[in-house]
Amino acid sequence: MAEAFLITNSRWEEPPRIRHQVARLLMDHGVRVAFFERPCMPWVRQPCPIREVTKDFAIVQTKCLLHAQLRVVPPIAWGNATFSRWVLQSRRDELGWSNDAVVINFLYDGAFLRDVFPRQRLITLIHDDFEAQSHFPWFGHVARALRATCQVSDQVLAVSTPLVTRLQQWSPCELFLPWAVRQYRAPRADVNSRKALLFWGSVDTAIDVDVVRQLSEECVRRGPDWKVLFVGPTERSDRRRRMTTLLTQFPQVEIHPATPLDDLPIDSILAAVIPYGGAPHTKAITMANKTMQLLACGLPLLISGMPAFLRQPFILRLGEDGEVRECLDRVRDHFADWQPLVQAFVESQSPRDRLRQLGFAKADSG
Repeated sequence: MAEAFLITNSRWEEPPRIRHQVARLLMDHGVRVAFFERPCMPWVRQPCPIREVTKDFAIVQTKCLLHAQLRVVPPIAWGNATFSRWVLQSRRDELGWSNDAVVINFLYDGAFLRDVFPRQRLITLIHDDFEAQSHFPWFGHVARALRATCQVSDQVLAVSTPLVTRLQQWSPCELFLPWAVRQYRAPRADVNSRKALLFWGSVDTAIDVDVVRQLSEECVRRGPDWKVLFVGPTERSDRRRRMTTLLTQFPQVEIHPATPLDDLPIDSILAAVIPYGGAPHTKAITMANKTMQLLACGLPLLISGMPAFLRQPFILRLGEDGEVRECLDRVRDHFADWQPLVQAFVESQSPRDRLRQLGFAKADSG
């Protein structure tokens, strides 16, 4: 059986992101996975460093000396890497898996992993705009760590075109986009009965309140049965609660807790919206994780604030492709015409395509 070690900076129980999706993709295709969680501080007691959830899936806890944003000068970064290398080697030995397991690294400062896994295939998947989010950019530590990590990797992948361009200055890099986790389902209801707009994701500070105001005003103009639905986690932090309070001031905006797509009134939704603002981490987004799931329901997208987002006829940019009223009219007029294009796009982004990118074609065929 093929095996993979995923080195991450996330907890398994967190809301799914690309590292969780990759883990499930591999397991769904017969790959045994060890998910190395976000490291904790040395003094934190770990009663069960390795938890075998099933015979083919284990969650591994590790430790670090300092938070990533504090490793700003080379001596500190070296000390943390030395300690992290020792802990990872111990966990690797305790796990007792084969030396042929592929290592998929989601850390930007993971150059030390080459010493931990000297003979194993090391794939680095860069999934965030780390330099834009760094709190101490003048030290240059993020770029320095990224460069070293890419240079020791056998393969480098990134989830957006701006990241691919940036990383290619240090190593060959390939675009790795989210994939369709569900099959396309043709919409059943007539477009004239669709009078809701859906935001499905974390209700957080990335949302542009001014764009929500415009959506709300257009819904008011179209009639009382038009709604803007925000569905997703809202209570995990103070900033999310503040954002929820801001959004509820707009008429015909409704806030709902996190809900699976299949439990939502999809037949009443005209389009999905991703109304992001100009936050640095949104500028590198080429495809949001939720994109494929929304498209699989046949929903066109209205987006803002993501200049690198993929371009398709059924993805409209508010402002660039017209104001809210014009974009909604265009969606209504072309909703049915776009469905063959949406279906073809969803079917072209298959799990098997991403599996082959990760070098697990044999697992897929088996």
